[in-house]
Amino acid sequence: MAAEAWRLTLSEGLRRLSEGSLTASDWVRALLGRIDSCEGRVRAWVHVDREGALAAAKAVEGSRAGKPPLAGAPVAFKDIIDVQGMPREANSPLYKGYVPRKDAAAAARLRAAGAILLGKTVTTQFATSDPAETFNPWNPAYSPGGSSSGSAAAVAAGMVPAALGSQTGGSVLRPSAFCGVVGFKPTYGRIPRTGMVPVSWTLDHVGIIARSAEDAARLLTVLAGPDAGDDASLDAPAADYASASAPRRPARVCFLREDFLPRASREVAEWTERAAARLKERGAAVEEGRLPVDFDLLHAAHRVIMRVEAAAYHGRMFRENMDAYLPEVRHNISGGLMVPAVHYAQALRLRARLARETQRLLERYELVLSPSMVEAPPVREKSTGNALFQEPLTQSGLPAITLPLGRGEGNLPIGVQLGAGRLKEAELLGVARWCEAELGWRSEIAPL
Repeated sequence: MAAEAWRLTLSEGLRRLSEGSLTASDWVRALLGRIDSCEGRVRAWVHVDREGALAAAKAVEGSRAGKPPLAGAPVAFKDIIDVQGMPREANSPLYKGYVPRKDAAAAARLRAAGAILLGKTVTTQFATSDPAETFNPWNPAYSPGGSSSGSAAAVAAGMVPAALGSQTGGSVLRPSAFCGVVGFKPTYGRIPRTGMVPVSWTLDHVGIIARSAEDAARLLTVLAGPDAGDDASLDAPAADYASASAPRRPARVCFLREDFLPRASREVAEWTERAAARLKERGAAVEEGRLPVDFDLLHAAHRVIMRVEAAAYHGRMFRENMDAYLPEVRHNISGGLMVPAVHYAQALRLRARLARETQRLLERYELVLSPSMVEAPPVREKSTGNALFQEPLTQSGLPAITLPLGRGEGNLPIGVQLGAGRLKEAELLGVARWCEAELGWRSEIAPL
């Protein structure tokens, strides 16, 4: 029934649109109804463009031209990404009322592909660590993660089939894992960041949050490619990732057990051990391996790079408006302003070494496997959780995905993280689709 269309994944909805069993207007109306019934308990949105979304849906239905690849598919955007005509405030009073006149590169590509730009989702302030107002749809006492809090919660609650987020430490994969959905970060530079409020130019990635790996593949097909506004964007050929990522069993997997599991909670470690065992039972060669750089050193370098570059961006605005910054943001920027240049240079050298050596590791293995989270989501008001387990693949710039394994104590989701070699998005998404189909590592909608 059209009223239940909010349950559809992005790929399912597109197939039903193509078959003629669903209209774009019915899909949008179903999602708006779901937002009306859930938003008071989740608080995932800062702006819902009801009139614009319905008008865009009508335009899709009335078009006689060939349908673009995402025609009629609703998508949301983390509120650090510019969408023409919608507010972009980054959860800060300093940007209150700002409405961009131009789409970010990612928003422009989705709009051109026929996607319906449904609205803006909550971010933590300036996409950093202070908890935002969003609740975890599976258990409102706990954090949905950050900084892409609203994007993950909205997808998990069935209010939108897919949303864009950003990841500087763990801000796409961690909230996706906390909310029990798919979070995907491609190779650094694969999706341009033009028109996005930065945290760290060296570490920022645009990422995708959805309810299936196929959905992420469809979106990446449209989003990938260079853009003149982002010097780090990759001038490398993109693929039709939905076609190129047919489900495939992995042959050889490196389980980073000794680096990750001693730092994880008992519950997370047990779920991850079971995930590795399932892969082995189904024919994958799972071998234990180690990160090429000491984890503590890697973490220290990550903090230095992120804080220095955040301080460089905020600069005068921070000095003149310090009281407008929340405690964690203020702490990070203040720390960044005091880091000696030699320490920043050393951190960048360590990052380059990590990227080089991790890529070499992934020339011997198809995947690396690790937990998606250090521990279950923390109490919502206290923290957005620990991003430590995303830092190796974020800092090295390699593609990564989190898939839901199930739900643990407190009905809270547990996730597993898979990483692949540079520009191996199609292979990674293919393995993820196999895991969904063969191992049952699939997203569910939080019942609320």
